Amino acid sequence: MAGELKTTFAVLSRRSLLRTAAAVTGVIGTASRSIAAPAKISKVAVNYQDHPDGDKRCDKCAQFQPPDTCKMVEGTISPQGSCRIFMPSHNST
Repeated sequence: MAGELKTTFAVLSRRSLLRTAAAVTGVIGTASRSIAAPAKISKVAVNYQDHPDGDKRCDKCAQFQPPDTCKMVEGTISPQGSCRIFMPSHNST
């Protein structure tokens, strides 16, 4: 009887430990995804302008997300705008 009692407590504590570990892993995984989201850069910091700089236009940049956002720069972006961190997309000619 005493042996059964010890076994029951051992199983319960192992289950509790595993459940707690799984819950903590889920919380850490969720937190790391939200932390990993990069902050956007201000328009001033990248010298953004709402007109093209020669062939450099936002709609030809790899970071541009139609219709009017950028993966890197905060705020509304003009497709005809330009900035210092322009990266030509593979689709632009």
